[in-house]
Amino acid sequence: MRPATSDPRHSGQRPGNAASSVSTLRALGAGFRRLVAPSKAPDRLALDGLPESWATLAPGSVYLVYGIAGTPAADALLFESARDCAARSVTLVLSATRGAPLARLHAKGGGDLPARLNVVTLRPRESASDAAVGSAQTDAAARPLARLYGALRALKPFGFRRGSVFFVEGAEHWFSWDRPDDLAYEGRVLADWCETRNITLVLLAGRAAASTNDLPLDSEAIEEQLEQEARDPERDAFHTSCQGVARLQPTHGELLWHVDFWRSRAALAAGEVRALRFTNAGRLMVAPEETEACRRADARIARDEMRVIATRKAVGDEPWVPAEWEIVDGLQAALKASLGARAASVVLDYSGGDQLETLCETIHTLRRTCGRALKIVLVERGQVLRHQFELLVLNLGANLVIGRDVPFSRMQSLMQSLRGQLNARPVAADYRAALAAALSDAVCGYLPVARFTDHVSNVLGRGLSLNLPHVLVKLLLKPEVAHADALRQCRPVRNGDVFTADGAYLYVFLFACRLADAQGSLARIFQVPVESLAQSRQLIAGEQLLPEIERLRIEERRVPNVDFSDLFGAVAVAVAQDASQRPVETPTESRQETAAEATTPGVTEHIAQAPSASAVNSHSLPSDEANHAPQPDAATEHAAAQLPRRRRAEPAAMPLRKQEAL
Repeated sequence: MRPATSDPRHSGQRPGNAASSVSTLRALGAGFRRLVAPSKAPDRLALDGLPESWATLAPGSVYLVYGIAGTPAADALLFESARDCAARSVTLVLSATRGAPLARLHAKGGGDLPARLNVVTLRPRESASDAAVGSAQTDAAARPLARLYGALRALKPFGFRRGSVFFVEGAEHWFSWDRPDDLAYEGRVLADWCETRNITLVLLAGRAAASTNDLPLDSEAIEEQLEQEARDPERDAFHTSCQGVARLQPTHGELLWHVDFWRSRAALAAGEVRALRFTNAGRLMVAPEETEACRRADARIARDEMRVIATRKAVGDEPWVPAEWEIVDGLQAALKASLGARAASVVLDYSGGDQLETLCETIHTLRRTCGRALKIVLVERGQVLRHQFELLVLNLGANLVIGRDVPFSRMQSLMQSLRGQLNARPVAADYRAALAAALSDAVCGYLPVARFTDHVSNVLGRGLSLNLPHVLVKLLLKPEVAHADALRQCRPVRNGDVFTADGAYLYVFLFACRLADAQGSLARIFQVPVESLAQSRQLIAGEQLLPEIERLRIEERRVPNVDFSDLFGAVAVAVAQDASQRPVETPTESRQETAAEATTPGVTEHIAQAPSASAVNSHSLPSDEANHAPQPDAATEHAAAQLPRRRRAEPAAMPLRKQEAL
């Protein structure tokens, strides 16, 4: 029998042997549980309906998303992605320069955030007082990796555990954003750091801001700035350090998800674009297809798409108004209440011409600052909006013009039809220039052929931006009708409507008139039926109008026509008096009409020479009638004497044009 030995290998009393066995058993058990347990779904961005290969977050990777921080779309992406993340440690880093972080956190339901989620506010160096920062610190911040190391050091107290995920807002402050070489080097260092520690970083970057000092910026300028920043070729080297680069970009009022490239396991997505919508819960989702639109009625372009802001005059005396409508006092109040809106409906009122300029400014400001998804509805109240002004407000950004006789229930139905639509019309860059194009010149009545062609050419060129419709009526006079008799029957009363005559035709230019309304306008302008004066008529509009004016101009230069200005001075006086009695459209137009009476050569000469024309006509009257004819006073004679002498057409008993052979 072998004696007992003191060899520890056989004694079973080796120190730590039991603890080592327990550790081995625990490791084996954990491995077995991982084998039998279902695999955990990888973390991804909170974009419902987006393919997995476009939104999956691989562990230990860096992802870059270009977007406008502080907007509802960026907040929905960051907050909902952090809420859905299944990692043991999730940190949401908010930029202190993008509004009040605490208010944004409460707006996103801060009380319902999971306990594993840390919310941190990081103030970049640019936000600190420049006076408190010394020159040595400023030089140190300009060195490569200085900003990146500073940001990581600030987040270190919250723990850099393996498998943790960080969502960072305002990430452009972490890097040397304006120095491409340093930016590329910092990107490689950050990518190696994340891979070594198995930490995932989602960076939201972009210097485009929705407002500056609480003042809204041009929405189209913001979109262009964000796209230029994302497509800057100097940042391509930095992009190669990332596993994915995408853009959360509003385009013409619609939110789009642009995937430049996105790596996910063995898949690679590049150059993909999807439209996004908001759900009732405030999440982002891919816009449903046409077959799914009826099943996803909660899909909205923006979260405020059901919001309605209306002026008090637009509502009128309606006994019942939906309780969710916001009623404001006027145009300025509506503009103030709509700042920051994206897809809401704004109902404005048109009560008279004196507010036209303010109305144009309000519509133009709303469209330029709030984007293409905003619905701007104009309701007529009191006065009817003329056709050229209706085209004006539509070109400045309005979606719809509702007549004054439309019932309130019908107005709600028309507004409902605008839901989900985007305004695709080009918007004028300057509303003042567009307003000037829509306002007619203070010219009305007869013009010589040369002035007539110049005036019509200027009107056509000025109205190209608004696509104003004009009509030129070309009347072939009957052989027995003299030019003077036909011109005497033409009495336009609307500014911009002018007429002239050449050797055979009488031309009437109707400003801002539809082709369908030309016949009615002629019936109101002529004192007798047009058929009694002309044997044929031709309506010229659209692209045929300018060539006809050029042809008339060339004929006038070759063979000048008779100037009938002196004969129709009395008619011009009557027209000017009728025009002064009609309601004033706008203060600007009223000032133009007043100035035209004092400065426009044609109108001034017509008025001043009216008594002189009467004196000339009195020579053809009998002696008794000539004695009773009204005589001009001394002031009128003095005013006529101050004007330069003009060539006058003497009245004749015979027609002024050659009789055509029958």
